[in-house]
Amino acid sequence: MASTASKVFAVRSPLFPSSLPSFLPRFYQLASVSVLSNMMVPLAGIVDTAFLGHLSEIHYLGGVILGSILFDYLYRVLKFLRNSTNALTAQANGAGDAEGLLLALLRCGLVALGLGCLMLLLQYPIGHLGFAILSGSSAIEQSGLAYFNARIWGAPAVLLNFVLLGWLLGQEKKALVLLVSLVANGANVLLDYLMIVRWGWDSAGAGLATALSQYLALALGLAAAASLVDWSLLPSLGKVLGKALGDRRRSSLC
Repeated sequence: MASTASKVFAVRSPLFPSSLPSFLPRFYQLASVSVLSNMMVPLAGIVDTAFLGHLSEIHYLGGVILGSILFDYLYRVLKFLRNSTNALTAQANGAGDAEGLLLALLRCGLVALGLGCLMLLLQYPIGHLGFAILSGSSAIEQSGLAYFNARIWGAPAVLLNFVLLGWLLGQEKKALVLLVSLVANGANVLLDYLMIVRWGWDSAGAGLATALSQYLALALGLAAAASLVDWSLLPSLGKVLGKALGDRRRSSLC
């Protein structure tokens, strides 16, 4: 019996290495932080809805609900920025490749910035097409468009935050990820209170508060990234950028 059991465990040991128990706590911690930070975008819409729900006019609330749904769909499609940055960063971090870490941040950051600027350029057709699909009364649509037109200016910051959070998670910087997420949501609550309750800017104020909170989170994320970057690579930064652009040009020709 004892010899049979030892054979079973000998067969199973490659599948369940001895390092597995020490890996599981790290996995659960990263998974928990990732889930919490993933709630940043939908939670912003919930906070906006909560403040506008106290206003006497219901069409502000209805417009922001439709606008939040539209943004949730837009940003859900673009979540690949975070996942791809996370994968590239984890691979470079595991290999001890400092240049690869910088390349992952630069490449994905440039893509995020380009997509964010494209969203700003196409904000008029995106907004009107989205509200045509969602449909609502004229008052609700006007309130929703006011919210959309204000919040859309935070699109570059949101996409860059996806990249920064993925880059930080790839290096297991859990505390920094939570800090950026808390600053974004805390600033959103404070700015919503000021712009909606105190200043009476209604749905446009809710959108502007969310956009500004994303830029505050972006500033903190950039500061965190700057503290982690290996500045000894700075003299060869031009070479790194040239390599990134060259690889992208070759991939686009394939």
